[in-house]
Amino acid sequence: MKKQIPNIIPFPFDAQSSPFFCALATTLIPVLGYTEETPYFCPPKGSDCVGCGDCKKSTLQKHHLQLYHDYQTFTGVSFGWAWPELDSDYHTIENAGARWRWPDEFIGFIMGHAGLAWRRLSKDAGQDSIYQAITASVDAGFPVIMKLGAGQDWHVVTGYEDDILYALCYKKDKPFTMPNWFNIFEDAIIITGRSEPSVTLPDILRRITAVLEHPAHAKLEKEVNRRIDQMTKDNMTATAEWLNGIASFPIEARWHAAETFTSGENAVNGILRMTDNKAVKELFGRIFFSYIADNNDETHGILWKVWGLLGVGPKTHYSLPGKRKVIKLLSRHDTGNELKRLFAIVFHNDREVLKFLREALSLIQTT
Repeated sequence: MKKQIPNIIPFPFDAQSSPFFCALATTLIPVLGYTEETPYFCPPKGSDCVGCGDCKKSTLQKHHLQLYHDYQTFTGVSFGWAWPELDSDYHTIENAGARWRWPDEFIGFIMGHAGLAWRRLSKDAGQDSIYQAITASVDAGFPVIMKLGAGQDWHVVTGYEDDILYALCYKKDKPFTMPNWFNIFEDAIIITGRSEPSVTLPDILRRITAVLEHPAHAKLEKEVNRRIDQMTKDNMTATAEWLNGIASFPIEARWHAAETFTSGENAVNGILRMTDNKAVKELFGRIFFSYIADNNDETHGILWKVWGLLGVGPKTHYSLPGKRKVIKLLSRHDTGNELKRLFAIVFHNDREVLKFLREALSLIQTT
């Protein structure tokens, strides 16, 4: 008999580039008991959502996006320069890179904050045992986060029928069947129930400050300036491609961080609800102004200016335009100096946020 968990949120539907954090948020929605009736605090309006229609999202989608903001930020990922599973010379999270397998410590931190008990299933457990664990989880109303190989990514198992699994994955609007799922199965995260939260606000702040203190930030800043200074017509396109790659991650990731630090104190998620200290709340608000507040030399807007100098935007699908256009743009007088000035603001903003977080942590620990 077919069993299917209802009202599962497909992903993505906003600036959500991580299949893992999308799958995580989709899984947490039913596990944590969110429904369309769960109040959502709207920071722009400063009150619970009244369904004005401005954001064109369902209540569950709004909660999904906030969960995405939060867990990408709480884990420190929002403050780096690349997704942890990708190759990069500038990772700020321990052991990140092509061999990153979303380790138990990382997952445990997430579940510790969410207040959830969990276990991991590897392929060595065997198909029958894994299938039984997954179907038991679905029967309990808990989706399963599953990692597949062979070029696949994170899936959310939402149902089953006669050894066949139903799942969602990135850019799939509806659950689909996976009759041969075990052939490319890598591992799965099974949530087994609720538990007492074990990750505190100081734990989160210490984790983020460790990411922002990482020497990769200074190393990258020097490399950005070096590459711009050594830019010639022969290497201009390659340099522009590299700069676009550097800009494209934080323009989205720092936005997620800003949203986490400005969600309402009466919200069911976000970070403001985790403290009553007014001075700490004020410091958290300053993070918003460093990363996304308009007309404030904030990171999001500054990186849009970087994109403008590179000829990148919605019309190019955020990729570089043709080689001739790139050379024409970057050969303009003082473009190199302007790029260096803009990137300097981005790195400065991260240092300012680090200062705010250190001060907030000090306040929390001394009160």
